[in-house]
Amino acid sequence: MMLKELLVEADAIQLQVEAKDWRDALDIAARPLLEHQFIDLSYLNAIKATTEETGPYYVFEDERFALPHARPEDGVNRLGFSLVTLKHPITIQSSPEVDLIIMLCALDGHSHIEQGLRPIFERLSDEKTRAQLKHATTKEEVLNLL
Repeated sequence: MMLKELLVEADAIQLQVEAKDWRDALDIAARPLLEHQFIDLSYLNAIKATTEETGPYYVFEDERFALPHARPEDGVNRLGFSLVTLKHPITIQSSPEVDLIIMLCALDGHSHIEQGLRPIFERLSDEKTRAQLKHATTKEEVLNLL
């Protein structure tokens, strides 16, 4: 299954969301993955704990987006993604501001690369596409851009 299908299946596209801080943003990104049992709460907690211990290892500074993830054994039930655009950028600890979060949950160290990460990076490497994605107001707009 590819990125678009995984986002639709989990009903995991949330646009122009307001987050109080980085923890709130991660909670928002995880919500559909938890509701549809792609992940257990332990997975979200592992992302938060690792962020607190080692910093925001998943922030891509140039593109201003975050790709939070943890290890499969931390509570992944199936491959999935969620996508959140933020109304107002946030910092994750000392990171540059981000306004796009794509949470990843993978069952192993490789299946997610072809099915999700490669298409994400191909799209987000284009500045125009990135801007359109961050300003999208409908799920259809997002799916058409991906």
